[in-house]
Amino acid sequence: MKNIYLCGFMGCGKTSVAKIISKKLKLKLIDTDIEIQRAKNMNIFEIFQKHGELYFRNLETELLKDLQSSSDCVVSTGGGMLLGRPENANLALAGGNVVFLKTPFEICWERIKNSQRPLVVQKSMGDIKRLFDEREKKYQRIANVCLINDKSSSFCAKELIRLVKSKNIM
Repeated sequence: MKNIYLCGFMGCGKTSVAKIISKKLKLKLIDTDIEIQRAKNMNIFEIFQKHGELYFRNLETELLKDLQSSSDCVVSTGGGMLLGRPENANLALAGGNVVFLKTPFEICWERIKNSQRPLVVQKSMGDIKRLFDEREKKYQRIANVCLINDKSSSFCAKELIRLVKSKNIM
């Protein structure tokens, strides 16, 4: 089976949905932020502070290139991974299906407001909301599938599993 790439804003439930899907469908789980942190032995905030955003985005692109030789994976992408560079979206689409988890801003904000994510630490809630609105349009243009995630991650995962089993996503 092709890989399934989950995209969406910070706090939309990508990792939670990916964990459920990987377990139920027996797919390998890859959380790109965790993979990058493990490879560099630093958290994302430290990578941004020490090396900058461009360096981090280069790491994301390299990881997507590495995933081209993989299959049977569910990939939880970082919030900006598929947006900053057209190459990244193209790599994900070439390697599988991109699923946008469309989650209301209020739900995302509740989940991220006290986090140490670089963008959350550096920006106001108004700035984050503007970024959310801007990114949401881009996610919709990139994704093969859009799933509303306004109930729970388990509900969203069940819907995605139904799509996979009905062969609407392969």
